[in-house]
Amino acid sequence: MKYLYIVFLFCLTISSVAQSHEKKLLNEVELSQLKQEPYNSWYASNFDSYHPNASLVEALKKQKLSNYSIKIYFGSWCGDSKRELPRMMRLLKEINFPEKNVTLIGVDDSTEVYKQSPKRLEAGLNIYRVPTFIIYEGKNEVSRIVEYPVETLERDLLKIISRQAHQPNYGAYQQINQWKKEGLLTDENISARGLAMKIKGSVSGESELNACGYVMMASGELKEAITVFRINANLFPQSANCYDSLGEAYAKAGLTEKAIQAYEVAQRLDPTNTGIQERLKKLKEGS
Repeated sequence: MKYLYIVFLFCLTISSVAQSHEKKLLNEVELSQLKQEPYNSWYASNFDSYHPNASLVEALKKQKLSNYSIKIYFGSWCGDSKRELPRMMRLLKEINFPEKNVTLIGVDDSTEVYKQSPKRLEAGLNIYRVPTFIIYEGKNEVSRIVEYPVETLERDLLKIISRQAHQPNYGAYQQINQWKKEGLLTDENISARGLAMKIKGSVSGESELNACGYVMMASGELKEAITVFRINANLFPQSANCYDSLGEAYAKAGLTEKAIQAYEVAQRLDPTNTGIQERLKKLKEGS
């Protein structure tokens, strides 16, 4: 019995290691790839267990679906993608949405290419969270579903296609994108505190703008990332993580003194964090 228990633990460990090293699906992905292992283990179960509302399915079928296309940005490593992507594909099958009008694009999660695909198929689309479902009519984006539905996938999709009011999750991203277009995020004289007060009511938590900043940093938009991290630090002044992220961005931009200052604040807020201590020590030794 003891031998069998050891064998069971060994197999379980091997399985866990294999899943942790699961090859990521990147760039444009075929639906058939999701139906192969190891991805089918999560794709099939979530696809089969989702049952869209029948009355909403019929309402969606009455829309001119052939006029629309959907780009789905997802991470095969991402729990939210593993849940919502199969559900969306089940819904699209139920409403007879043209399969040729659906594009699946896998993005990475490594630090240097965060939420990016190797071919940069997400460039310019501000993909801060995955999955992101972007619904187009022709070449024009109508709206998007970000990370999870506001109500349900079928209700959200019906509102978008029938042109009812639809506000995606993470409303702060729209304001950040507008500021980026206007050049506010790269203006060296901008008041991060002032922008923080403007956006305060739209931010649900510190992770929202933190994710946004890391996507910008990975895309080489360092000035924009720094401003976003500064805004976040003003919104959450007691968060060591906010100042840690700001310090990282300053360091990457070569602004060593400002990086040290940010890390020192982070250290005061979280004195037991060895990662912050090591980063701060490395900067001070190199300065």
